[in-house]
Amino acid sequence: MLTHLTLINFALAERLALDVNSGFNVLTGETGAGKSLLLDALSACLGERTDTNYVRFGCDKADVTAVFSYKDHSPEAKWLQQQELDDDSGEIHLRRVIFATGRSKAWINGRPSSLTELRELGRLLVQLYSQHSQQQLLEQPYPKRWLDRYSQLQQPAQTVREAYQTWQHTIRQHQAALDAQATRQQRMATLELQLEELEDVVQLDYQDIEQEFDRLSHHESIMQDCGYALTALDDAEQNLNQELSSIIRRLEDHAGRSEQLGNIYNSLLNAQSELDDATSSIRQFIDRQSFDPERMEELNSHMELFHRLARKYRSQPEELKQEYENWQAELEQLQQLEDPETLAEQVALAEQDFMQHAQALDQLRRTAAVPLALKLTEQVKQLALPEAHFEFKFEPLEQPNAEGLSLVQLLFTANKGMPAQPLAKVASGGELSRIALVMQVMNAEKTDAEILVFDEIDVGISGGTAEIVGRLLADLAQHVQILCITHQAQVAAQSDQHLLVQKQQTDPASSTIFELNEEDRILELARMTGGVEINQTTLQHAKQLRQLKFQQL
Repeated sequence: MLTHLTLINFALAERLALDVNSGFNVLTGETGAGKSLLLDALSACLGERTDTNYVRFGCDKADVTAVFSYKDHSPEAKWLQQQELDDDSGEIHLRRVIFATGRSKAWINGRPSSLTELRELGRLLVQLYSQHSQQQLLEQPYPKRWLDRYSQLQQPAQTVREAYQTWQHTIRQHQAALDAQATRQQRMATLELQLEELEDVVQLDYQDIEQEFDRLSHHESIMQDCGYALTALDDAEQNLNQELSSIIRRLEDHAGRSEQLGNIYNSLLNAQSELDDATSSIRQFIDRQSFDPERMEELNSHMELFHRLARKYRSQPEELKQEYENWQAELEQLQQLEDPETLAEQVALAEQDFMQHAQALDQLRRTAAVPLALKLTEQVKQLALPEAHFEFKFEPLEQPNAEGLSLVQLLFTANKGMPAQPLAKVASGGELSRIALVMQVMNAEKTDAEILVFDEIDVGISGGTAEIVGRLLADLAQHVQILCITHQAQVAAQSDQHLLVQKQQTDPASSTIFELNEEDRILELARMTGGVEINQTTLQHAKQLRQLKFQQL
């Protein structure tokens, strides 16, 4: 869970350190106070896009750090292990520095990281739901994706997508093979000639030939230099080995009198051993060398052949073997076309595999759709829609696609006796808002993320409906940590921690966030329900809202 946030010169925050509790946390404040400050900072730490507006006016950079705790064997723990970023602290430190120039830098547990890594880890930690999510309900794929996610059908759905892609790939292969029939014989003849020409040369290794040719070309100078080295090391009257032995004998008596001299003595002994080995190796190398003019001529012929063929086929000598393998693979593929039924059978098998998985997925969706629609209906009824009714409609597609065999629609009616119709046709803005809220809460029940962020998703509701929304979020917070920006006192009253955002008219202006105690919470709830002027009536109402929270505990 999120435990701490530090903001330095981030937007309206000059320097802000905030501890975040587990459970249900709300942020409230006047319009324009900067309620999105904390969520923007959190998003920056999770690798989302930023801009220079996040850097406080007059500063050269903004610095944000988010600290999370995590459990062993959790998805984020496994991710940290894979990236070798885990430690024994049980915490994740995400830091993002945004410069006024537009650049940014990121760190995970102190190690410089990419934004891609931040986003990967962020998706495991936090799930964000915004007030604009209701627009997703009107998008054609959303009901099916929501059904798959809630009913844990993502894996069967992914299997269907992969089977569809395989089927389409075999179709394209078969069609390409048919299109190539006209030129196949000519191309095969060309490939056979090219393969025949390279057949002998690819048995040789160009780099080995090149290295041996280079060694024989410099045979005389190699032997001269090796002879000189051997004389200096061992054959001269005053050679290196003798000189080193003399030095070692002189230091041997003193090695025990000084730790430093002892280390020097041991180093010289090691050096003597290395020189002895090198001397022996040079002597063996010289004894084994001989110059073979015929081998030199043979290597030269091989080199000329490699270079001639490389020029002919516009390649590099060392790449000819790869070219040979590519041509061989192409020839084998063309040879398969002699029996077109082979590829046609592959198409039929791929289609059969796709249909098998797609039919199984379609049945799973239809089975899961009925109880899910009933649960959604019951949840939405609580939000001042007593006659709400939902059902999923499955319409067979004219042509199956990667998503399956059916078009899945979510139908809705808010009036008793009226037939359910697609949401986009019959749902008002207020109804969409409440439906989206319930669907998001239901989705959150199935997420692996331990932190859920709701950004003003209760817009468009009030009164008793807002109170029920608060209860839904409070119940959900028994299992996950929730951060919620809200304008509704009924929602805020159900929280475990209440954070207030206030703007201070400094120069330049700044915002601060701090935790409210119980007395200040009552005052803030009264402000939210009664406006600027707080009186006994609004205070009493605020106290009653808090009592509802305690009565449910």
